[in-house]
Amino acid sequence: MLLAPSPSTSAHSRHVLAAPTKLRPVAPTETRAEAFFAASGAACVAGALATGSFLHRKWNRNALERRARCSRQVVRAVKDVEKKRKLISPQRRMEKLFVEEFKKSFFSPNPWYESPELTFPGGNPQKIYNYWMTTRPTRDIERVDDGKDSCGCTWTQLDGRRGASFVSFNQEGQVVFREVVEPQGLGAKFKDNTLKSLQSVTNVMNTIQGIFSALDRILVQEDPDEGPKPVNGLEAPRSGRAVDIVRYLWEEAQWDPVDPVEKIMSQFSEDAVYEDLTREDPSFVGFEAIKRYQQETKENTPSNMRFVLDEMTEGDKACTAIWHVEFNTRLSPRGVTYYELNDEGKIRYVRAAYDIQF
Repeated sequence: MLLAPSPSTSAHSRHVLAAPTKLRPVAPTETRAEAFFAASGAACVAGALATGSFLHRKWNRNALERRARCSRQVVRAVKDVEKKRKLISPQRRMEKLFVEEFKKSFFSPNPWYESPELTFPGGNPQKIYNYWMTTRPTRDIERVDDGKDSCGCTWTQLDGRRGASFVSFNQEGQVVFREVVEPQGLGAKFKDNTLKSLQSVTNVMNTIQGIFSALDRILVQEDPDEGPKPVNGLEAPRSGRAVDIVRYLWEEAQWDPVDPVEKIMSQFSEDAVYEDLTREDPSFVGFEAIKRYQQETKENTPSNMRFVLDEMTEGDKACTAIWHVEFNTRLSPRGVTYYELNDEGKIRYVRAAYDIQF
């Protein structure tokens, strides 16, 4: 007969049958230090590898960003070139301004418009657009120069009054500067030479100027005995292009100390036509008539009056200039003069539109 094991017997049996525990011997201090240093070295190597990988990825990312940025710049440059190619010529844009319907975006964001009727010295293109479409007189273009980035023309209004215009454009082909000067009607024109007709006015202004100068209450002016001199001392235009010939007239010939009229007339053809729209009879036809006009103008110009060139179109066969007059520290409104050459490179046609007021 078998007897059940007692509780004590069972516990003892479990204790005896259990697997013995293996004890790990304690390593000496030197061995632990070596292990620590080995682990630290491994960690440093792993960290360096990780850092190098991070820097490599960052360098690659920066390189990709630079490459992408360069690509975007190239794309923009190509688009700009294509856009410029698509831009219509200044002459076509001028025609569009005068003849056709166009949008407000045709004007630059900050356009400048000048005319005897109204002046917008920079500002809201919407105002200029509204004036252009509703109030500005209808004008038919007669002649247009061949400027590259700016353009000038002559025109006639429906009422018969004539004038000249100067327009420049920005890189997007929008109108940046616009100036129109036209005759103010028969009542405001002169029968005789304009400066000769203004002599009484200029004499009074010079007298007043002399009084103020004596009181030292006005800006110091250049010595009238000295006067302006040719800018570069050229004996002839730099080239046969219209822009160089017109620059020569304004900056060299008119200030020649010996014979300015002769220098000016050396650039005119025998059958040239010169229109001065301030005169009742504005046309001077032929070399001799234009020479007399130039001589009268020179003889009646006060010694302290200056005709100053502001800007020109870069034309080869025709050129338009905008300019102003300086007199006794005062500035006149700006004038517009259109020049056109013949096949021999001589001036065959001029229209001067201006209004001398101080």
